[in-house]
Amino acid sequence: MSASEFAAKLRVMTVDIGIIGLGAMGSAAAWSLALRGATVLGVDRHPLGHALGSSHGKTRIIRSVYSEGNIYDALVDEAYAGWDRLEREFGQAFFRKTGGLDISVRADGIFQEALAAAKTSGKPFEVLEGQAIEQRFPALDLNGRGRAVYNADAGLLDSDEASAWMRADAIRRGADLRGETPVAGWQRVSDGFILKAGDEEITCRKLIMAAGAWCGALVPALQPVLVPERQVIAWYRADGASYDSLPIFQLETDTAERFYVFPPHRGQGLKAGLYNHRRERGAAHIAPRGVDEDDLALLAAGLSDCLPGVDQTPLETAECRFTLAPGDRFIMGCMPDDKDLVLLSPCSGHGYKFVPAIGEIAADLALEKDPAVDLAPFSVERVLS
Repeated sequence: MSASEFAAKLRVMTVDIGIIGLGAMGSAAAWSLALRGATVLGVDRHPLGHALGSSHGKTRIIRSVYSEGNIYDALVDEAYAGWDRLEREFGQAFFRKTGGLDISVRADGIFQEALAAAKTSGKPFEVLEGQAIEQRFPALDLNGRGRAVYNADAGLLDSDEASAWMRADAIRRGADLRGETPVAGWQRVSDGFILKAGDEEITCRKLIMAAGAWCGALVPALQPVLVPERQVIAWYRADGASYDSLPIFQLETDTAERFYVFPPHRGQGLKAGLYNHRRERGAAHIAPRGVDEDDLALLAAGLSDCLPGVDQTPLETAECRFTLAPGDRFIMGCMPDDKDLVLLSPCSGHGYKFVPAIGEIAADLALEKDPAVDLAPFSVERVLS
């Protein structure tokens, strides 16, 4: 078939908003826009709910004391309100409150960051030191070391379930969401954008890029500042009331490595991971390769430091990839030279908790409304400069 014959066979479709990427953020944007009555078409190169991005997974952490800094405070408040709204208005509860700890066994680090964030934000917190940590949470064994900030409002989210629900509800409300539909190309035209996806040509007034690690290929100006990083997580058997009553926690070790742990939840076992894992970064790490013994040894070392009673033979393992932006901050906003093109966050591996808030922000930007959150700290201009 000639190029002209192929072009003639393209089906043409017109919508208000196009979305490229239907992970958590793209799904939340589609849902928020569908709630507002916009016509939406979203595509993803992989099957919907796939495990090749950064936002899949059975559970994710949510924290109201945010050690990453007070620039996130307004976004934290909007996120908690969003999860509450889901439960109150739509009958879906995806949040389990467990409490949360930010623990350091070194002189500075995450404890000081969390303490500063808690004091500045005005969120309720407690400081626990030494044996008081283990007395409060008997499953933990830090040999009497460490200082921790405890936040009772922290917990975990049923992330895969929440993302799937948002996609399904968006579809019920008229959104057209398609997996296994790679975008062959897109271009700016006078009144919007044209996407070539599958055997269709899609025109839209506004375009939202939510493609995570693939954003750089779609928006070349971003390629130098987006860095994919391989991550590994595992689940372990941890039976007993002391494990069930654990909070979610982050532990910064003497060597400044930062582990994160979730208590057993809905039969899934105790979940553990290591931020930055083996620091394997770059496009070569977008494709999965499987979990190996070196990966498991790193996680086992982290468990030995804080939960020596846990069987270190994993029940299950998984890979994902974060897409890191400068300073590990989010990127959210319109492209500087095109206010109709919205970049919806590579979230540097800590974004899932903000899904309802970021979905609302995306809808606001696409519908030319002012978001409730100041986006200046997360602007596209910041990273491009």
